[in-house]
Amino acid sequence: MRNVLSLHCLQKTFIQTINILQSCKPANAGASRNTHSKQSAQALKFLYFVLFCLLPVGLSAQITRAAHQEKYRIEVAHTETTFKIDGALDESEWQKAQPASNFSMKWPRDGGPAPEQTEVRCLFNDKFLYIGITAWDSSPNYVIQSLKRDVGYWDSDGVAVLLDPANAAVSGYFFGVSPKGVQTEALVAAGNDDMDTNWDNTWWVETKTYADRWTAEYAIPLRILRFKEGQQTWGINIIRNDLSNGIYSTWAMVPFQFDGIDLGWCGALHWAETPKRVKGNYNLVPYLSGGIQRDYEAGDAAKAVGGAGLDAKIGIGSGLNLDVTVNPDFSQIEIDEQVVNLTRFDVQLPEKRTFFLESADIFANFGIPPIRPFFSRRIGLNDNGLPLPIIGGLRLTGNLDGRTRIGALTMQTAAKSGTPSQNYSALSMRRTIKGRSTVAGYFLNRENFQDGEWSKSQYSRNAGYEGNVVSANGRWEGWFAQHFSFRDDSKKRNFWMNGGFNYATRKFNFLLDMAHMGDNYRADLGFETRIQNYDVLRDTVLRIGYNFIYSQSNYRFFSSENKSSRLNFIELGMELFQVFNPDATLNESSNNISAEFNYKNTSSIRVYFNPNWANVPVAFKFDDEADLEKCPPLPAQAYSFQNGGIEWGSDYRKRFVLNLEGTVGGFYNGKQYSGSATISWRYRTLGTLRLSAQYNLLDFPEPYCDVVLFNLTPRVEVFFSKKLWWTTFVQYNTQADNFNINSRLQWRFRPMSDLFVVYTDNYSASAGNVKSRGLVAKANYWF
Repeated sequence: MRNVLSLHCLQKTFIQTINILQSCKPANAGASRNTHSKQSAQALKFLYFVLFCLLPVGLSAQITRAAHQEKYRIEVAHTETTFKIDGALDESEWQKAQPASNFSMKWPRDGGPAPEQTEVRCLFNDKFLYIGITAWDSSPNYVIQSLKRDVGYWDSDGVAVLLDPANAAVSGYFFGVSPKGVQTEALVAAGNDDMDTNWDNTWWVETKTYADRWTAEYAIPLRILRFKEGQQTWGINIIRNDLSNGIYSTWAMVPFQFDGIDLGWCGALHWAETPKRVKGNYNLVPYLSGGIQRDYEAGDAAKAVGGAGLDAKIGIGSGLNLDVTVNPDFSQIEIDEQVVNLTRFDVQLPEKRTFFLESADIFANFGIPPIRPFFSRRIGLNDNGLPLPIIGGLRLTGNLDGRTRIGALTMQTAAKSGTPSQNYSALSMRRTIKGRSTVAGYFLNRENFQDGEWSKSQYSRNAGYEGNVVSANGRWEGWFAQHFSFRDDSKKRNFWMNGGFNYATRKFNFLLDMAHMGDNYRADLGFETRIQNYDVLRDTVLRIGYNFIYSQSNYRFFSSENKSSRLNFIELGMELFQVFNPDATLNESSNNISAEFNYKNTSSIRVYFNPNWANVPVAFKFDDEADLEKCPPLPAQAYSFQNGGIEWGSDYRKRFVLNLEGTVGGFYNGKQYSGSATISWRYRTLGTLRLSAQYNLLDFPEPYCDVVLFNLTPRVEVFFSKKLWWTTFVQYNTQADNFNINSRLQWRFRPMSDLFVVYTDNYSASAGNVKSRGLVAKANYWF
């Protein structure tokens, strides 16, 4: 309670500062120069507070990148040999290359030598960077989750090469492979916790297994890498997944609290003779599609559909890539996985359209998880959420130099059903200023094009900037950001801002973030989770600005290293999320206290308790199909409730994997009884069967109706080979009143060239009648 009161006081100071910032006027607008000076001085208090939060960054212990790369260094030598890539590593040239070994533990604890060691050797010629890896294993019992490219890498045995050609920890490349030769390639960017596996390119790797080891032989074309000629040192790291022992290790040591793909902890790949950039890096990917579809709800007859289009990837200079799409088609994209929404606000579903996924972080990472100024799923939708045909678009991304990364995007849609043609454009820039610290900015624009000219009133523009200060050892991080919206109908209270800091060590981390949201901030190209409050009784949306403080703290207790201990670590966590109205009154308090037990056999148990309080300003409900006369919505009032639960996950390396969760307790003015289960069965490397079910009983007092929400999702995947896969996905969701079948066959008939056959079927879950049905085939060819 003391922490909550302290945060409340801090929030009041924060809100008062925001009010001062908003009330500051020029001296000639009626206020005296002295008054204006006092207001300006007070407004600076918040900025000083943010700077105070960032001061510890400069006081932390410094571990320089140069010292780390001096310790971890691989020499890559030139060879005239063109290797036959077979995974054997039996060419004499490999024995002449300098070996790098002494891998360190990364997870479940850091430091100390890995129990199963790995050895790396590097060579290059005029066209390829060759990498040979030997993964020693005293008792090989490999875990392979999938034969599908880019799927399940971290849950399988494998080795991966992380490359940073600019050696600036801004962006890099990831090339992973399992003992079965299943490839994963991805882009990696600073500040992004996840890899961009949507990047595709042609490279070669083969593997070979032995009684005591397995080997991987890489040939990475220099033409697909963006590097500057004469760059003598690249960043590199090698990551080993040893799933039979439940261990991840790295060649260049990475502390526990950082991701293994963190570019800031790369070692050095030193070129005695620097490679020359290979020209002619471009790819053309035309496609053809055709099929039949029918919309039963609209009463339409079955109709033939089809199209043709082109994607192109063009390398520009040493660091930029231009992507072009003409008449893009996304018929092969897997449908959204439906979720049960137990919140009062919209849920953000992930983008799945391939063109928008590659290098998406350069645009999408602005803001914070609940508030994103740019969300690409908005592109190609009208105000009612219906799709608009996309004519084409351009995207330019990459590095201007070793410290500056840029992105530029423009997409054009056609007019349809009364919605005029739309243009969506985005510009972004992120620059490293010192070590890991960055500054970034963006500009977004959506504008109508009608009757041969751009609209002067139907537009939406957003702009913003962010700054991150990170210590050399990565323990301290502080940030500050401001975001603005510009529309013809909202010119006041049209910005939001946030600032905070994070401190992380291997045992402890603490994060604090504060934000102010103006009620007139609008982002036609973005997503904001809670500014719109839907009033069920009035069928209208009430926009309410807010302020929040979010804090998170975790502490880990690592077990002893003796083999008799079953635990890896115990992690205690606490999250406090306090939302305040513009007048500083409390709007909502949503909190979580948890304890997680992580075991050496990869299973885990987590227990949690959630104390909540909410002063809801509008009437609301959780069943969209409920009759308001028979089942009135919950009223606008204050609610106080608590619930708790437990999660358990079994050993995910086994053929049978089970995950269970149960929640019970209060839910607004009623009770909640929720349970979910997911069971997966893997048959060798030939396929998997997964069944997920979720049940929610919301028990409300009279006159309110109880709500039962049920979601059932079976999924079958069959891997005929590394080039042929079949997936069938079924969903039954009572909240969305939808029963859906999606079946997709994919054949990679040559490198990066695919044939897709997709069947979809939609029914009403309650009535059982058909909503829509379709069968589509699509083929693309990678030149």
